[in-house]
Amino acid sequence: MFTLRFAFKNIISRKSSFVIILFIAFSIAVMVIANAVFDGTGNGIEKTFSSSFTGDVVVKPVTDFSMSLFGDETPVTGELSELPRINPYSNVYDYVKSQSEIKSTVSQLTGQAAIKFDSLMKPAVLFGVDSSNYLSIMDGIEIIEGVPYQPDQKGLMINRTMQKQLLDEAGIEIKPGSELQLISSNGSSYTLRGGVVTAIYDYQVHNDLQDNIILCEPETVRSLLGIESMSTGPLNIDKNDSALIDDFDDIDGMFGEDDVFGNSDESFETEVTEIPEVLEEIQSTENTQTTWNYIICKLNPGENPNRFVKKLNKYFKEAEYNVVAVSWRAAAGMSAQYVYWMRLIFNIGLILLIGTGFIVVNNTLVIAAMDRTKETGALRAIGADRKFIAIEYLLETLMLTVTAGILGCLIGMLGNQILVNAHITFSNSYLVQLFGGNQLKTTVTLTNLASGMLLSLLLAVIGWLYPVHIALDTSPVVAMEHI
Repeated sequence: MFTLRFAFKNIISRKSSFVIILFIAFSIAVMVIANAVFDGTGNGIEKTFSSSFTGDVVVKPVTDFSMSLFGDETPVTGELSELPRINPYSNVYDYVKSQSEIKSTVSQLTGQAAIKFDSLMKPAVLFGVDSSNYLSIMDGIEIIEGVPYQPDQKGLMINRTMQKQLLDEAGIEIKPGSELQLISSNGSSYTLRGGVVTAIYDYQVHNDLQDNIILCEPETVRSLLGIESMSTGPLNIDKNDSALIDDFDDIDGMFGEDDVFGNSDESFETEVTEIPEVLEEIQSTENTQTTWNYIICKLNPGENPNRFVKKLNKYFKEAEYNVVAVSWRAAAGMSAQYVYWMRLIFNIGLILLIGTGFIVVNNTLVIAAMDRTKETGALRAIGADRKFIAIEYLLETLMLTVTAGILGCLIGMLGNQILVNAHITFSNSYLVQLFGGNQLKTTVTLTNLASGMLLSLLLAVIGWLYPVHIALDTSPVVAMEHI
């Protein structure tokens, strides 16, 4: 207790103590406010992306290139890459769907194509999805004209920005009921498919990445990209149709005088034309498709996406499935990661700035220790041991930095509240998508405050080591020579 009182009196007796406290407090306050702004942008971007097209977690194949929901992000060659598909899809989907953290899922195919109008070729990214499941997950999408396409309908949905661009660039007015021609390149050949626009939709928060997205029925994407449809599940075939096919087990009977249908050779040609219709019906019953690039997951409220990603990846590794789960940021691609890197660079710069300033603070502490050489010598002469001196210096430094840390956090919270109360709004589209709306949103979290206090404790330890080393290395006899 005596040591604590003694250290406190030494602090308040020196004017330099207040300078040190103010400098550290200001640095920590700046860090708290900056991180609050970056947390606000991070939450805004997460809301923009997760409610528009990424969901909370995405399961995708393992690739040796950067693969987002838009496809291969490799510069120049990315658009030419064929995207791998989830395999084994059924096993992976069943496991993901069975997890308690999952609220809903939707599978997606991605393809590159172009909208063709006479000489106009406008690039587009096709998201082949089930419209009902997709829109239930992406609550940031609003249908403004028409209705979503049905599962058995070869329909398309385009966003309002693309609708305006087509009108401005080519004078083409697209509305529900309009037909679009989509063209896709498959190596040296091209595939052309048509589709009817069933709806025009819009995103609650606009992002440039969303401008070229077309939502369409998955079979359209498979047809354009030349993907063979594969499915699992039981076949529900009418008994009459089943008997018709079973009769072909008798191969010899097919070439006898009477055909397998009990008719003469004369009527065989007419009856056999029914077979393609039966096969078409069989194909339509196989509705559990397994050719998908992604499984998009929406988690229940309160679930931790990062923890769920680790859980899935642990299972996929143990099961030796060549798939991986990623967060919304990785699924959105490099364009969604710039805020993370901006925040990291800013914090590194801020730490360097604080480190530079701390050199000045540390020098002040060293000078203060040297000025107290006589005091230290006197204490040693009257019986104070090395432990007492070390603890005294540590307590002084701790009181300085912890006080500065608390003051810095309080100033940071006050500054953040001033920003919130200012109701700063944006008209710039980049800032709107950055903050997930047209108003500045900042978030002070316990993590930010804890990092500020941790920094103050780190400064306390570093600022204590060298001054106490000088004090302890001074001989009591030398220290008292000039008393």
